[in-house]
Amino acid sequence: MFLKFLDDLNFVSACRKYKLGLWQCPNFLFLMMGVVTIVVMFGTYFVSQHYYSETVTIASVSLVAVFILTISSFIISGVEKIAEANIMKSEFISVISHQLCTPLSAIKWNLEVLETENGEGDDKLTPKQLIFLQNIEKSNEKMLKLVNDLLEVIRIDQGRSVFVRDKVSLVQLAQEVIQNLEYLKIARKVSVNLRDSSPLPRVYVDPKKMKIAMENLIGNAIKFSEEGDEVNIILRMEKKRIMLIIEDHGVGIPRYQHSRVFEKFFRSNNASKYRTEGVGLGLYLVKAILKNFGGEVWFESEANKGSTFYVSLPAAVN
Repeated sequence: MFLKFLDDLNFVSACRKYKLGLWQCPNFLFLMMGVVTIVVMFGTYFVSQHYYSETVTIASVSLVAVFILTISSFIISGVEKIAEANIMKSEFISVISHQLCTPLSAIKWNLEVLETENGEGDDKLTPKQLIFLQNIEKSNEKMLKLVNDLLEVIRIDQGRSVFVRDKVSLVQLAQEVIQNLEYLKIARKVSVNLRDSSPLPRVYVDPKKMKIAMENLIGNAIKFSEEGDEVNIILRMEKKRIMLIIEDHGVGIPRYQHSRVFEKFFRSNNASKYRTEGVGLGLYLVKAILKNFGGEVWFESEANKGSTFYVSLPAAVN
């Protein structure tokens, strides 16, 4: 706690981080306001001890108030600049993501046409060409997922994400997600086992958004598993809530990084070490999406021993 307090006082690194001058940096201005206010207060006290005039006392207090207002205006200006930069960043990412969606979707459509309308004889693709085509398709899918995740994060952050709720089977959604991740299972040579204690009640969620959350959780479990490992997905009822448990025996997350797992753009050291793909948006999205359904997510993990993620959702009332 004390070390964190000292780190917060390091206004130089904070100002460099935000790329602001000292008189626009809130960290420096807050520190200055505190220091100077204390100095002025002591000065006012000593002045009042030597001068018993009410005019002197009022003037001293007025000077302190003017100083605080001046510093406050600098702080507001600095905060506004950071806020404007954040808005511009979000708008830029949104525009770029939208622009990327169109060509990536067109590539996906054309690839599907090539695969389904593969001709005969001289028009037939060779096995080598088919492999290249499948590689392009996989890379395109990864790019589309990244772009869609970025767009969804921006919509959620700006409160523009639309949730269309319906009563759905979590077991059925899990089966669809596992099927969608078949390419990843094959590439990583990982088996996925679904265990459910049927019959389970339905949940009241947006199916598309819930599939995004599940794809990120199950996809992570597959990506961070070693070749030949198993990923276990368990669905069961606990009281009036349905539990979704995703268990892997992969690289795990170091304990000292547990508190940051659901932060935007955070990737653990083990993710970098094993060169797994991703930009750190998946778990941030999972938590944000589940929050809208009255759901919760938490995990247990240990480096090099694997992770277990728990999702709790209220069962739909019939």
